[in-house]
Amino acid sequence: MNTVTLNIASLIGSPSALTREQGSIIYTQIIQNLNSGNKVILDFQDTESLITPFLNVSIGKLYETFNSSQLNTQLEIKNPPDGTNSKFQMVIANAKQYYFNKNAFTKAVEDVINNQ
Repeated sequence: MNTVTLNIASLIGSPSALTREQGSIIYTQIIQNLNSGNKVILDFQDTESLITPFLNVSIGKLYETFNSSQLNTQLEIKNPPDGTNSKFQMVIANAKQYYFNKNAFTKAVEDVINNQ
C-alpha cells in the first residue's frame, strides 16, 4: 500500500476550507487514492479554518462507500486547525448514522416536511 499525502490548503488554493465545492475537490482526490488501494494522509498544514459543509463533503461522504474499519486503516488526518476536533467528530458521527440507514433517514425527513 502506497501512502499519498494531500495538502488541503494547496489543493483548494486557500487557507480556509469553507465550501462544499472545496470539499468536493478533496473528496475526489481521496476516493481516487482509496480506490487504488493507497493510504491517504490529509495534511491540514497551512489551513487556518474549516467548517462543516467542507467536512461533510470531503470526509463525511466517504462513509457512503467505505466503512469505519477501512477508513481507520487507509485515512489519516494530520495537522488539523486548532479547535476543530469536535467538528471532525460530529461530521463523522452524523455520516455514519446517515449512511448506515439512508432510506430510513430520508423517510424521517420527508415525514417531518409533509406533516407541516
